[in-house]
Amino acid sequence: MYRFQKRVTSSSVHALLAVALAGFLTFGASGLVHAQDSSTTTETSSGTQPAVPAQAGTGTTSPAAESPVVESTEPTVAPSSNAPEQTAPVEPVAAGNGETAADNPVQPVEGDAAASSETAEKPAVSVPVAFDPAQVIERARNLAKQPFENPHRDLPEALANLSPESYAKIRFKSQRAFFSQANSGFALDLYHPGNMYDVPVAINLVRDGQVQAVPYSAGLFDFGETGLSGNDFSTQGYAGFRLRYPLGNVAGSDELATFLGASYFRIQGRDQVAGQMARGLTVDLAGPSGEEIPVFREFWIVAPKEGERKITVFALLDSVRLTGAYRFDIRPGNNSKVDVSSTLFFRDRVEKIGLAPLNSMFLYGEQKRRRFEDYRGEVHSSDGLLINNGKGEWLWRPLDNPANLQISSFLDENPRGFGLLQRDRNFDHYQDLDTRFDQQPGYWVTPKGDWGKGHVELVEIPSPSESNDNIVAFWVPQNKPEAGSELTVEYQIAATQDGSDLHKLSQATDTRIMHIPSGGDDAQAATRFILNFAGEELEYYLSDLDNLQANISASNAEIRNIRLMKDPENGGVRVMFDLIGTGEAQSSNLRAFLQYDDRVLSETWTMPWVF
Repeated sequence: MYRFQKRVTSSSVHALLAVALAGFLTFGASGLVHAQDSSTTTETSSGTQPAVPAQAGTGTTSPAAESPVVESTEPTVAPSSNAPEQTAPVEPVAAGNGETAADNPVQPVEGDAAASSETAEKPAVSVPVAFDPAQVIERARNLAKQPFENPHRDLPEALANLSPESYAKIRFKSQRAFFSQANSGFALDLYHPGNMYDVPVAINLVRDGQVQAVPYSAGLFDFGETGLSGNDFSTQGYAGFRLRYPLGNVAGSDELATFLGASYFRIQGRDQVAGQMARGLTVDLAGPSGEEIPVFREFWIVAPKEGERKITVFALLDSVRLTGAYRFDIRPGNNSKVDVSSTLFFRDRVEKIGLAPLNSMFLYGEQKRRRFEDYRGEVHSSDGLLINNGKGEWLWRPLDNPANLQISSFLDENPRGFGLLQRDRNFDHYQDLDTRFDQQPGYWVTPKGDWGKGHVELVEIPSPSESNDNIVAFWVPQNKPEAGSELTVEYQIAATQDGSDLHKLSQATDTRIMHIPSGGDDAQAATRFILNFAGEELEYYLSDLDNLQANISASNAEIRNIRLMKDPENGGVRVMFDLIGTGEAQSSNLRAFLQYDDRVLSETWTMPWVF
């Protein structure tokens, strides 16, 4: 349930970015920015020096001259908000089976909650009022006209001092879940404030067009081995929520979606476990002014009707320079999907807005694992970025845990999709029975409508630990939002497996790299790349290997010793080539794909390389 807590250490992703940016400032060209067109590879060096980002969740930015901010958490805490207008709290009315008194006015309290008759020990909702989705948009529009207020609140000491491990022991009582899973299949759990989650989030339920606020109730939670109880503190609001659904079998109750911390959320499909996350928005991530952290302040969750295979969530987002109204239509399945619609209102100009952002972790893979003394062969939640650009080309970019901050930009117009995928599904490559990297989902973003000109940006942050989500991918529109402007964005996120169902080309499945030292006065040192391609129509052409070609190119470098051979062990073909720098530049952009005559058989493998 508390998978978000697994990656909470003293060096959060934001602190990592602060350190990485500080290194970028110190070493200059050592932290290269790679800009490459989706179809032709070009490179630009960084012309600006990113400053240390703001402390997570403060809503402020740090100037470059200030010292790096070291934080103790990864995702920011969730935001606070007042309950919807005209909703006056009343006595608790939720029944133990998850149905509210509006459906069943007289219900005994079940389970552990039956031991107490105190109001604080029962879940509660408010007097219902009419709900209109347009009201959320109007709330965001009006909020943008007001000065930003820091939503953080001082938690009671007993909650604020909880370690991540202790916080994870606070469990929502599943028998008190909202909605009837027997009727709709969906169940709603809530997260308690505590640890880094020090901003209460307003939770509202919508039934038959009527909205009811859910006041805080300690009776919804089992404090377990923490030794705490609802009598030890008073607080308001919740940290977030989780939706459950029988994904694996009809009698199951599996995690479907979780919203917890800042604007972070995740979805899972059948036979998937918690892995990477998505975010509502990024603002100036890895930018010169420091990152600004948007937060969801309030949620409206629409109760699904009997037999309905969809649940809808509305959300109000707030940040220093913008606000937003979000709608999430979540559909469970083998590859669960969420349709996202957002309307953004800008208080001030934003230099770099990140749309449909995805967060993941890459510590090491088959190409770079000797830096870590670990029994596991690979440690990552995603192993590559896949892009389907506006021209129809499919690009595969293997992920890296670089020595210095690395930012890659893929220039495009009207992208058709992008995502962070976990292609390697072989348990033997990970040998991790706890985290099960082989079962974690990949996320695929499909834009709706034309997104215009811009670029897919990939940020890779140096990380010493798997506890940090050091990989971020998002779309950056070419036009920068100005103060007073509005922006509507729609897209879908699918929790896929390895992405093999996304196209009919063979996949770049493996990337391995080795150094070839100089053999004498005439032999230059080189870097050897070993790539594997497999799947789809490739097997059909292997009988004519002589006419199967590997099209390989590199900027500012020479390609030598190209070899192509069948791979009877893994299937498909293996491509090998040596890269030799010309001394004209410090880095090179590489591209490789397979073709037979003029027919392209594979996606395009692409990778930056620093000599």
